[in-house]
Amino acid sequence: MKVYQHIIIIIALTLFTVFFYKEGLGAIAFLLAAFYLTSLFIREFKRSKKDKKA
Repeated sequence: MKVYQHIIIIIALTLFTVFFYKEGLGAIAFLLAAFYLTSLFIREFKRSKKDKKA
């Protein structure tokens, strides 16, 4: 993914956090952020393992 796509996703998650906190549903935004960051970590970890083997 390009850097600007990561920035857009992080800004969107920040905005979701602000809006959901006003409604009392802040955990939803943190759950989405956790899924995104976990998938990003797994993708980068797999890529770094592949680079070390090659």
